[in-house]
Amino acid sequence: MADRQDEILELTKDLVSFKSTNDNLEEINNCLNFIEDYFSGPEFEVFRHESEGIPSMVVTFGEENPDLMLHGHIDVIEAPDEMFETNIEDGKLYGRGTGDMKAGVAALMQVMKDLKDEKPSVGLMIVSDEEVGGFNGAGHLFGEHYSPEFAVSAEPNNIEGYLDIIADQKGILQLKVSTEGLSAHGSRPWNGENAAESFMEKWPEIKNLFEDHQDGEKWVTTVNLGKVRAGESTNKVPEKAEAWLDIRTAREYPNEEVIEDIRGIEGLSVDQVNLDESMLSTAHDNKFIQALKSSAEGFEDECRVSRKEPGSDMRYLTENGIPAVVFGPEGYNAHSPDEYAVIDSFGDYYSIMMDFVRKNFS
Repeated sequence: MADRQDEILELTKDLVSFKSTNDNLEEINNCLNFIEDYFSGPEFEVFRHESEGIPSMVVTFGEENPDLMLHGHIDVIEAPDEMFETNIEDGKLYGRGTGDMKAGVAALMQVMKDLKDEKPSVGLMIVSDEEVGGFNGAGHLFGEHYSPEFAVSAEPNNIEGYLDIIADQKGILQLKVSTEGLSAHGSRPWNGENAAESFMEKWPEIKNLFEDHQDGEKWVTTVNLGKVRAGESTNKVPEKAEAWLDIRTAREYPNEEVIEDIRGIEGLSVDQVNLDESMLSTAHDNKFIQALKSSAEGFEDECRVSRKEPGSDMRYLTENGIPAVVFGPEGYNAHSPDEYAVIDSFGDYYSIMMDFVRKNFS
């Protein structure tokens, strides 16, 4: 629908013009006010929320807890001022937040507006803290206020395969671990116990926990040794060694099992759990996923139910037992100077979502 594609394009430009970085609460509120004004008609009800000073909103056709929740975030990563002015080149809309994820937000806004006469059981959730963990946006709203039958986030499609449906995203576990030793002068190392060497001995034990999870071709839990620190000076036997682990978890080896196993390694301490975020995991044969796939295949020859490693707000749905997917228009190079969204995907995405809503939630 070319006319809607053009409207979504213009709406995306408007949204990008707001410098809605996480440290700019004024612009975040300005952007939310703009969205609220967009839904100013009597057909809509706008619920404003706040948690720990972080604002969000949900737009519905009057229901307090709709069956389908559409999701988008307006917060973006910091960028030079010129990136908040969009430009078009070779069918691509460039600018901060074009791909991640204001084009998706604009498309969902257009979907909601065009459904105003039908008033299906659908809501649109707009949050402003996804880039910093989503704790007070989606985490708060899905944990305290909303429990839909299904949810779709319009996060960008940026993997091979046009408009694929993402039903799995890995969890994140970041740990600080350490080993203890005994300091001594570097000229008499036998008088001490080298904590760095102790960690080197423990590292193979850590890796062995993931030995069945290191094949890049498999959807498995992985570990990365991100940083190691030991000792204060070269001529001293280090009495403590610290390491920071970045672990991305899949269903077969989840966060709680990983923590338990690492704590079980003798001589290794888990000092801090810096991040413990669950995964998105929705059964691929879920009826709503299959219905969305059917709608997509009405506009594209093939639509895959797939997965990708980076996480999103949709993990909060899995935590609360709600099936959810990530499914959005094409966008690439998030957080980079050449971030862009593919304009031709706007109309296709809009049409698919309209078909899906009308067939399943009207």
